[in-house]
Amino acid sequence: MSTRPAPSAKRIAAQARCDAMVAHARDQIRTVGVDRFSVNEVVKASGGSKATLAKYFGDRDGLIAAAIAAEAHDTIAALALDTDQARALPLPEALHRALRGVLHFYLGAGSLALYRAVISAASSNPGGARTFYDQGHRQIVQAVADLLSARQPHDVRAGLDCTDVADQLLHAIRAGLYEQRLIGLSPVVSDTAIDARISATLALVLPGLAPVTRP
Repeated sequence: MSTRPAPSAKRIAAQARCDAMVAHARDQIRTVGVDRFSVNEVVKASGGSKATLAKYFGDRDGLIAAAIAAEAHDTIAALALDTDQARALPLPEALHRALRGVLHFYLGAGSLALYRAVISAASSNPGGARTFYDQGHRQIVQAVADLLSARQPHDVRAGLDCTDVADQLLHAIRAGLYEQRLIGLSPVVSDTAIDARISATLALVLPGLAPVTRP
């Protein structure tokens, strides 16, 4: 059986520079937003170069896409949806756990700052908005969709479009609480309020997910 050769010192160093650029890009997006995002600041803070940025990310939008994708990846990893423990949970508990983690992520200061920045710059930077949607929201939607599709056909009705359901679920749990937090009407959202929002949403959605029982 063949094995892959160990990465060279040069490749390891290049990966370290890329990781540093993404990390500093994430920090800067949280701090100043997408519209004021500076490639020069990222290069300076990470100790990289514009040549490295161009080689691995292409351009400014490519680096922002990588930063947003990293945020989504960390969120999905923290949810631990693809584990034996998660798979053993009844569907209502598994969904509640996953959606609770997702809503906490959306309500976090960094996510709120990023979303506000993307919205404010959407008309002048539609590419940034598309990147945010594709690399952020859609990645989290897919993780929840995978959770649902893995339960077909026993817990979730066969033939159901799990991606569409997951997208609707994420929009539903953000209605009200997230919108108020986003525009500054609610400085703090309690765990109790988050759990209540998710429970109410699932009470409406779960009956529609259930397999059809024949009389």
